[in-house]
Amino acid sequence: MKTILEHLKPHYKSLGVVMLMHTLATVTELLMPYVMSDVVDNGIANSDIGRVVSSSLIMLLLATLSLVSALVSNKINTRVTTSFSSSLCRSTFKKINSLSFEQYSRIGSSGLLTRSTDDIFNVEGAASELVYTVITVPMMLIGGTALALLADVTLSLIFLLCIPLILAFVVFIVKPLRKMWDVSDKYVDVQNRIVRERLIGIRVIRAFNNEDKEHARAKHATEEMAKYMIKANVRSGYITPVAMLLLNLSTVAILLVGTSKVTSGVITEAGDIIAVMQYVTLIANAVINLSWTIAWIPHLRVSISRISEVFDMPVCDDGADDHTEPRFPLCEGARVEMKDISFSYPDAQTDALSGVSFYADKGETVAVIGGTGSGKSTLVKVLLAMYPYKNGEILINNVNYNSLSKGEIRLAYSVSLQKAMIFEGTIRDNITMGRADAADEEIATAISDVELEEFVSSKEEGLDFLLVGLGQNVSGGQKQRINMARTVIREAPIYIFDDSFSALDYLTERKIQQKLFARLKGRTKILVTQRVSTALAADRIYVMDRGRISAVGTHEELLRSSDIYREICVSQLGKRVLGGDTLEA
Repeated sequence: MKTILEHLKPHYKSLGVVMLMHTLATVTELLMPYVMSDVVDNGIANSDIGRVVSSSLIMLLLATLSLVSALVSNKINTRVTTSFSSSLCRSTFKKINSLSFEQYSRIGSSGLLTRSTDDIFNVEGAASELVYTVITVPMMLIGGTALALLADVTLSLIFLLCIPLILAFVVFIVKPLRKMWDVSDKYVDVQNRIVRERLIGIRVIRAFNNEDKEHARAKHATEEMAKYMIKANVRSGYITPVAMLLLNLSTVAILLVGTSKVTSGVITEAGDIIAVMQYVTLIANAVINLSWTIAWIPHLRVSISRISEVFDMPVCDDGADDHTEPRFPLCEGARVEMKDISFSYPDAQTDALSGVSFYADKGETVAVIGGTGSGKSTLVKVLLAMYPYKNGEILINNVNYNSLSKGEIRLAYSVSLQKAMIFEGTIRDNITMGRADAADEEIATAISDVELEEFVSSKEEGLDFLLVGLGQNVSGGQKQRINMARTVIREAPIYIFDDSFSALDYLTERKIQQKLFARLKGRTKILVTQRVSTALAADRIYVMDRGRISAVGTHEELLRSSDIYREICVSQLGKRVLGGDTLEA
């Protein structure tokens, strides 16, 4: 909460002006019934047209002041609120980008999305009503009550007696709302996660005919979200009709008692009744607004706690330090070794990696092969220190990870990740993300090495061809090659290609491998793949299954010793591979 309120500090002066304008508007509204009472009692009753005109002009002046102050306060308040929410959005986004992968996974991208949109929108709404709730509502309640009592104590007490009843009813209604909104918001996160998973994995879902199952998941999340949201809104909806019923009943009672007092001569001035009725209306509006504020607090508290959960996460050594000096020479290879590594994702019941050991010597090319879900990409994430491992040790040139910062670790690698990420910008922009100071000649060489020359030359803009976000105007193979060009243009001792050839045909893959391996001669290369054709280029192949290294050896050795590897080969290359025919490495 404190972190959120800090974003209002730059606007305290503006909020002060808004408070002043609201105070002026409230005072003018409170004076209006008093002047109207004077018009009735001293103007109309005495047929004093001059008094009527002068009092009417005062009422016009009060109305004008109220209008002007309301317009000024609304304009300033809108500017403050917009600036506040914008600042909060930027800070939330910055904080999210500073989270470690473990922290990011704890909430999830779907939860972080709703926190940075819906929850901030709720806080923005509260900020826009902050001054009105703090200034106008109390002034209306206190000032209106005081002036009504001055006009007539008996009539005012009739109305004031219903206010505790309304507030008690509101408290009864509001009590379970926080839990309802909390559950509803959690299911919004679940719904966002399911939609993202469906969009990302739509081809797999269709391939395995799981559309009905995915529809059922989305339907359940939507129904649960709607159930609690409807319950909360319906329960909140009781407030206005019940409050209006009690207020209107009190108004009827005031009219009955007021009429009786006038006819009996207790009250001789009708203006008092009119004034009390006017104050009743003002107080009633304040009570309704206060009731809705109380009803809104549970949802607001949920939103604030969800946003605060992000800000309260401790700052981690993310490794995003541009000034980190390389611990290892960038112009030569390095040995990397994992010893008995085990790892599990946050809140997971089982290990994603269990007792994994492998090594790649300086200048070697090793491959890690396995089916979907075998733990290959998890191994890469642990190597890059995206997540902390539970036990075991990882060494680079015999230096333990525990003695290195995340920045030093990541400078030792240049990685082409499984998901070829393309950012909005030119081809040049996307490639030079690997190295900002790369010259055009170096970019051209990288493009040639990944067989992207024909694509670039086919575009009139060349390297300045604009790519849209996520690379929606290029093919999967072109995205992978742009991603690989970004990887190889950066100097590093160790290069990792995580399923980077999956969208390429075998001929293109072979050409790229030949060029890349010639370019990266002497550097350590780790190929993470599902394709046998990619693994054949390695000096040594590690076979992964269910988070473990199940076998290691050359292609010929694994064909004889590993059932899993043999099954992968047969599924991709056919049974002829068992007779000794293989693709040429």
